[in-house]
Amino acid sequence: MGLRAFQDRDGNEWQVWRVRPAVREDSPVHSRYRDGWLCFQRADGARRCRIPLDEVPPGWDALPDDRLDLMRRVAEQESAAPASTTDEARRSHEEDSARGEVSGPREVAGHDDAGDARP
Repeated sequence: MGLRAFQDRDGNEWQVWRVRPAVREDSPVHSRYRDGWLCFQRADGARRCRIPLDEVPPGWDALPDDRLDLMRRVAEQESAAPASTTDEARRSHEEDSARGEVSGPREVAGHDDAGDARP
């Protein structure tokens, strides 16, 4: 089977397929994945992960959705976002970057208990 679609426990649509890379001695493919992997990608393209074929049971393409979702949840997240990154993924990245920024001092506008304005 080339491509299998399924739903995760939250109702998101996923696609999963087998990848068998053409590996040479100088190949950048990590040794854990040299024999291939299953690639899981959310239908909207926002997330992608993979699991080595040696950790996948035979007949994976006939497993029920809940078993495929379990394999997806233990799969390794890809470190780089796919080329078709959605606006949601971009916003998430921007939010993560903003969380790391340090805020400077802020002025407080208003009156204190004595009725004097604060600087």
